[in-house]
Amino acid sequence: MMFEMNPANLIAIAIGFIGALWAVMKVFAIQYEKSLETRFKQLNESMGSIKSSQMREQETTQRLERELLLFKAELPRDYVRRDDFIRAVGTIEAKMDNMALRVERALLSKGNEI
Repeated sequence: MMFEMNPANLIAIAIGFIGALWAVMKVFAIQYEKSLETRFKQLNESMGSIKSSQMREQETTQRLERELLLFKAELPRDYVRRDDFIRAVGTIEAKMDNMALRVERALLSKGNEI
């Protein structure tokens, strides 16, 4: 039995081939869509973790800025510059020397009176 190639058979073979090709392309498209969906899901998860990480970093930065500002505010109150300390100690020593001279003069004047 010989296979005849008439136009009806050629059209049937072409339709069958096109249908098979369409089915294969449809399967590939569905698999590609699933792959894209998985990638986008992973990307969204990654973006979410990056966002939460950025939020934590921002909170940490704000906390450090606040602590630095508090430190700047407390620094002049708790610590004295070397020059200021030397000036203050010099003033105290001068007052003590002045007081010692007054006491010495007072003692000398009392000694002279007796």
